[in-house]
Amino acid sequence: MNWNSPLLQSFCRTLGLVFSGLGLFFINFASAAEHIIVHYPRAESATDDRVYYYSQLLALCLAKSGKPYQLEPTPFHTEQERGMRLVEANQGLEVTWTFTTSAREEKLLPIRIPIDRGLFGWRLFLIQAKDQTLFSSLETAEQLATLRAGQGHDWPDTQILQANNFLISGSSTYEGLFDMLARNHIQYFPRSLLEIELELKAHPNHGLAIESNLLLHYPTALYYFVNKKNRALAEDIEKGLLLAINDGSFKKLFEHHFSETIRKSNLNQRKIIHINNPLLPSRTPLSEKSFWFSPEENY
Repeated sequence: MNWNSPLLQSFCRTLGLVFSGLGLFFINFASAAEHIIVHYPRAESATDDRVYYYSQLLALCLAKSGKPYQLEPTPFHTEQERGMRLVEANQGLEVTWTFTTSAREEKLLPIRIPIDRGLFGWRLFLIQAKDQTLFSSLETAEQLATLRAGQGHDWPDTQILQANNFLISGSSTYEGLFDMLARNHIQYFPRSLLEIELELKAHPNHGLAIESNLLLHYPTALYYFVNKKNRALAEDIEKGLLLAINDGSFKKLFEHHFSETIRKSNLNQRKIIHINNPLLPSRTPLSEKSFWFSPEENY
């Protein structure tokens, strides 16, 4: 055989390109196959920016796991209860974040590090701007409970407030609560420090304001939750969160999103009303001081 034949050399070059292309194909296929896709909840509305902190924190802690996780939002929005059912059934949603309760910890696997630093338990009120005088003289839970609050009908907050004898009107949708407040169907909408400023900005035509006198507190924690069988993902999230707490990147991200809001809230000038949380599980790590926000912190 004449190995110097131009025809044979051309054939060999072509064959080399084919195998080279196949090699690249298999490398790319293997690389794609190595990615561990993790779906997280899509935002509740087009104006809802709250999801960004939780997805960024999730990305931060999973990056510290050293595994090739790839985060993707769900192609659909679900309310809290349906989202948790999807995680429980392992149907297109691998991780969600929500308040912890004993019932939820029985169905799903919690990562017991409060990703909100407990700040969801520190509540300011969205009110109609004209109604500030209704709240200016209030000092006790009993006095506040005479006014009607709005909450999601399936939110744990509803049960917490009702257990403390608050008047509550529920809504089946998140956006519906802002309409209820604007129409005076409710007199205030308790929101966490993490949410309230973004929500006020997102609803400029409702005539709303942040109430200036009170700060409501009940101990609670917002956790990442995964399917009970997905222990590897839970361990990687926990490992990443602990590393982020220890190296300061957790608090840095938290402050990037919320320090200005906390400063503007003037917590030291507010009357704090403490109430009980009967839904708080016994295993909540309340003694881990580094996990929790305190109004005494300097921002």
